[in-house]
Amino acid sequence: MRRTLAALLLFAMPGCRQSRSGLAEYIQVADERFAPQLLAGFYPAEQGWRWTGSRFAMALRVPKRADKNGAGLILRYSMPEKALETRRQITISPSVQGTALPAEKCAVPGLREMKRDVPPRVFAGREEVTVEFTIEPVQPPGDTDRRELGIIVHAAGLQRNK
Repeated sequence: MRRTLAALLLFAMPGCRQSRSGLAEYIQVADERFAPQLLAGFYPAEQGWRWTGSRFAMALRVPKRADKNGAGLILRYSMPEKALETRRQITISPSVQGTALPAEKCAVPGLREMKRDVPPRVFAGREEVTVEFTIEPVQPPGDTDRRELGIIVHAAGLQRNK
């Protein structure tokens, strides 16, 4: 009974529903259930998030009626204060299926949410899309961390426009 109830609650949670192909519209990047949707540029999960490199990509399910109404792209990310000491400001440039969206500049540490409108034509005839991001500048590998670091990503997804 508990397993059935838990499964029903999970299915009812917005952003956690998966399509026939197994893709979700909205993903928590540290949740291993969504790891197959992380296509490139993500480092291993840490404490509910993942660092990225200079470029990262994910596959997302297209929301219903997005081919008619468009959809909103959401990226929940953060920048530690220490990372901004050396970079001062970063630019996040998103694209969906190769269509560039307006970039965002970030010079403030902490948790942030980027939202961008994606036009309906991007979704025409598609059940899933590839979302890519480019980060400039990145933090180069150092003595204590040998990774090239872009931003910390918590979640990302597509939100249906009404």
